[in-house]
Parts: sequence; C-alpha cells; structure tokens
Amino acid sequence: MNAMPDQAENPNAALLRHGRRVQWIAGLCFALLFLMGVSGLASITLLHDDRLYTDSMQGVEGATLRTVIALRGVIGLIHAWGGYLGIMLAGFAGLEVLRFARLLRKAERADWRGTGRWLGPLGVLGGLVVMAALVLLLASGVSARGYVRQISARHSDELSGIDRSRALGSAAEERKEFPRSEFAEMHVKELNYLMAAGAILLVLAASVTRRIELEAKK
Repeated sequence: MNAMPDQAENPNAALLRHGRRVQWIAGLCFALLFLMGVSGLASITLLHDDRLYTDSMQGVEGATLRTVIALRGVIGLIHAWGGYLGIMLAGFAGLEVLRFARLLRKAERADWRGTGRWLGPLGVLGGLVVMAALVLLLASGVSARGYVRQISARHSDELSGIDRSRALGSAAEERKEFPRSEFAEMHVKELNYLMAAGAILLVLAASVTRRIELEAKK
C-alpha cells in the first residue's frame, strides 16, 4: 500500500531503480574483467616459476614474482572460471541497459527519449562484443594451454629452453626453436582488444545511465 504514494511522489522511481541495477551489474562485470586481465598477466608470469630463476631475483621484481606464485590457486581459479561468469554478467548488463533505455523512450523529457533510442542498442552491442570475446578467449585458452604443454614437453622444465637473459641470442633466434600457434597468440593479443572494445561500449552506456540517474534525482 505504501508503494503507490511513493511512486506518485517520485515519477522517476522506476527509472532510478533500473539505473541502480545497471550500475551494480556493470560494475561487477568491469571488476571481473579487470581481475581476469590481471590473472592473465599473472598466469604468464607463472610460466617462469623456476627455482633457479626465482631464487636469483631480488627487489621489487622478486617480491612480485614470489607473491604471484603464492597466489597461484586464486589466479588459476579466476582465469579458469571467470570467463563463464563474465559471459553471464555481460549479458545481464546489456539487458539491463536495454530495459533502462525502454523506460527512457517513455519519459516526458524529449532529450531522455532521444538518448533512449541509441542507449539500448549501445548496451546490447557492448554486452554481445564482451560475450563473444570471452567465448573466443575460452576456446583459445585451450589452445594456449596445449601450446605451453607442447613446449614444456621438449624441455626438462617449463620454458627452460628460452634464454631468459637474452645473452645467448636474439629474440628472433629464440622463437625459431618453438612451434607457432596463431590461435594461442590471439588469446593474449587480438581477443583481449576485442574484449576491451566491448567493455568501452558498456562503460559508455553505464556512464550515460549514471548521468541520467543523477538528473532524475533532482
């Protein structure tokens, strides 16, 4: 019975409610994508988990590497399962932006109605791009894992065949000793750019949503 007077006093109540949902879901999605990016960088660092290598490192680099090694379990969990959760959050974020945009198209203000016409497609596009990038990252991650195992099988330990000091040869000469995997390389390059592009679209949609939410509170 109390909900009716509240909605009568604040005609933008539904808009504010959906705006908050967009902020929460988009925020969780961005935080997860950030953690996945950090865990991806950390997983590359873990390839150098060699006692002969790590024990000789001192200072900030040594402390950072030993911290990453100590957090191996958490990093592996985020990197392995974060993609599945990210797909769901990106999808929810896109849908919530679309619902918010539908409310804008019914608003009394002409500028809000104009924003609602393009905000919904923007949010959906951003969510779809992030979801597609994460699906491809999951698939290419299998290829990248197999690539690392293939290299590891050639040597006594992981990547021990690479001259880490680069004192014995150039980078081009070192790469000749290892097989190439274009799909695995996409896992750490192009697909991350695609995910970043989708995240930027969602950030823009969330920013516009926040601006309108603040205007609706006045």
